[in-house]
Amino acid sequence: MLKNIGIIGEGKMGTNLLYYLLDMDFNLTWICSPEADLEKLRRNFSKRLGRSLEAGIIDEDRFQSILERIKISNALEDVASCELIIEAITEDLEAKQELFRLLDTIALPGCIFTSNSSSINPSILVPSENRKEKFAGLHFFYPIALKDIVEVILTQETSKETLAQITSFMESIHRRFLLLEEKDSFILNRIFLHFQNEAFLLVNEKKASLQQIDRIVRERFFPTGVFEFFDSVGLDIMLVSVQNYSKDDPAEERFHPLIAQLQELVSKGRLGAKTKGGFYGEDISVDPGYPENDGEIIAKLQESYAHAFRWFCHSSGIPSAELKTAMDEYFGAETPIVI
Repeated sequence: MLKNIGIIGEGKMGTNLLYYLLDMDFNLTWICSPEADLEKLRRNFSKRLGRSLEAGIIDEDRFQSILERIKISNALEDVASCELIIEAITEDLEAKQELFRLLDTIALPGCIFTSNSSSINPSILVPSENRKEKFAGLHFFYPIALKDIVEVILTQETSKETLAQITSFMESIHRRFLLLEEKDSFILNRIFLHFQNEAFLLVNEKKASLQQIDRIVRERFFPTGVFEFFDSVGLDIMLVSVQNYSKDDPAEERFHPLIAQLQELVSKGRLGAKTKGGFYGEDISVDPGYPENDGEIIAKLQESYAHAFRWFCHSSGIPSAELKTAMDEYFGAETPIVI
């Protein structure tokens, strides 16, 4: 059983993964970037753990046990004894490739390398021949404690032994998982992207405003509007993801207008919620109302989702009921029935 786990990245996903795994008995090494304020991160960690102690969520023995099992550092060499490393840095191909090249010189020969990337296939990140069999994607969803699904993405070289170890790890942290080949990687995001793209095209063609589309989506389909989702994730991240997802998609050309719009917004520094401006500005309409052609819009959105779901279901070989369950977990709610 894997015991010594390294997590690399102090962003939203890296931090969330760290706090989720604290509840288990792993030895955790949290590697943060050289620019990170380690003292602040350590203070925040101590305060959060202290609050759990004060609230009676953990006792003194558990408190001390956690302190003994975690190391917060910005020295990459500190992962030298890890058996599994989960990379969760920024969605930048060159940065990830450079990180894994460095890890290749530091980590144990048997250490499993994984990436939490949401759009970059693991085979592109393998640093050397020696690591090919020990590399995979582990795509968690935020917030991890509430999203009971992980996409395990295998390269053609990932060994059966590595798969067995990853499967055991998933079971030990109480997460369900979809086992995917790279041709079907990031399947949940890609299904949703077809729906998102259809929503964008409807706005682009002036069939409805983005506020109206988001209201329809919230009331008829998913808990969050399409453009609210874009702004929440960050348009810079969405741009990279859409570009990567659409490369080998049969409907690639249909994504070009969305990519162009994302490029324009990003070039203007409108990255979404983190810059207080993305698709939405600060003047969000409270009640945009329904467009007169709402029936047509609902039908188009429903068909785009159903078509993508069925296509990826067929491509991946995943049973429709299993994929439907995964999509429900992805959204944290019951999703449209298309099976």
